[in-house]
Amino acid sequence: MPDDDLSDVTRRLNALGQLSAGVGHHVINAFATVVSNAEILRLTKQMPGAADPIMIADMIIKTSVDASGVARRLIDYSRAATGTGPELIALDRLAAEIIGDEQASGRSGVAWEGRLSEVPPIRGDGAQLRAMIGLLTTNALEAMSPQGGTIILVTGLDDRGWVVLEIQDDGCGLTREVQERAVEPFFSTKPGHMGVGLSIANGIWRRHRGTLAIRGRPGEGTSVRLCVEPARDGVEATR
Repeated sequence: MPDDDLSDVTRRLNALGQLSAGVGHHVINAFATVVSNAEILRLTKQMPGAADPIMIADMIIKTSVDASGVARRLIDYSRAATGTGPELIALDRLAAEIIGDEQASGRSGVAWEGRLSEVPPIRGDGAQLRAMIGLLTTNALEAMSPQGGTIILVTGLDDRGWVVLEIQDDGCGLTREVQERAVEPFFSTKPGHMGVGLSIANGIWRRHRGTLAIRGRPGEGTSVRLCVEPARDGVEATR
């Protein structure tokens, strides 16, 4: 195996080990919460004035769903980065749909803009690509000030003829150190956040054989730039 390939495998195994450890701790803590709440639920009939059993049941359900979701993310992250998907997707149309949905939602304080040039379709999985863009726009929303801000989706072609999609925000921006670690699993600068959104988005995009780059400066917002080779056939895109 060439040295470059071996180095890539080593980096991926290290990242997967880090992600697995984080998931393991999260699931163990989740099961502890489930067990303790189930014990309380079992004792509610024997304890006058005990906590509302419906509230306890809701906590058990939420914790279990969250834990299973983290496990699914581990599966997604660990899949080989070779499959693209069966559909032909026009990213300018998909971005326009997402902008329209967000504008219709009436989210207070957030302006959504599209600078969408028509681009050739790419081959992929529409649901995964929509989820990926959702993760990236959620990250942009979390970077905004309490007063809100603007998110811009841009499509075009680069000098190679590859399709480009950029998600730009005018939030708090990133330091160089944060840029270098942004897609690491479980790395986050936000208290209470797991730090898996960007790593999952990057994993989805890598399975579409694309590249992801993050640019930004403190106080000047952030841009996530996605590049991918267009589909080689001329079939009309489904989105």
